[in-house]
Amino acid sequence: MNRILAYFFRGLLFTAPIFITFYILIASFQWIDRLIPIDIPGLGIAIIFVSITMLGLFASTFLAKPLTDFLDNILSRVPLVNLIYGAIKDVVNAFVGENKKFKSPVLLTLDKETKLKRLGFITETDLSKFGQPSGVIAVYVPDSYGLTGNLYFASQENVEILDMNVSEVMQFIVSGGISGIRN
Repeated sequence: MNRILAYFFRGLLFTAPIFITFYILIASFQWIDRLIPIDIPGLGIAIIFVSITMLGLFASTFLAKPLTDFLDNILSRVPLVNLIYGAIKDVVNAFVGENKKFKSPVLLTLDKETKLKRLGFITETDLSKFGQPSGVIAVYVPDSYGLTGNLYFASQENVEILDMNVSEVMQFIVSGGISGIRN
């Protein structure tokens, strides 16, 4: 009986991640397809992909700059909307675009005596606006299995820059270290 249970759990460990991933993908595709009332599977995804790409192309032109600045200015001034818009814009800009913030993965030493360290990302190197001397930098440390994290002002001597792929480090952090790092 124990052997059968062991095989069952091994099979569950094999099938659950695959099943759940495909379930989430299919549910997402179906939800997006329902946004566009045409009964052709996958058309909603295609239309949204093409539309976003075309908007990106338009936003890259000099004609769009005044319009995007105008919209940004309006959305940044409306109470409550500015909190939501600003937070989403900052998170998206942290990962993609010209002003990526998560581009320097680091190992932050939190306690030299116990050698307690955490993985994070340098987000700012000039903290003089906060009255910090040069040599103090901002390090964001995301939490595992969540959308939260902590921001530390750390002395550069406590920060070791890692020569690693940013997305692999982020995946390692978010997965709680179980995703592993590819060599």
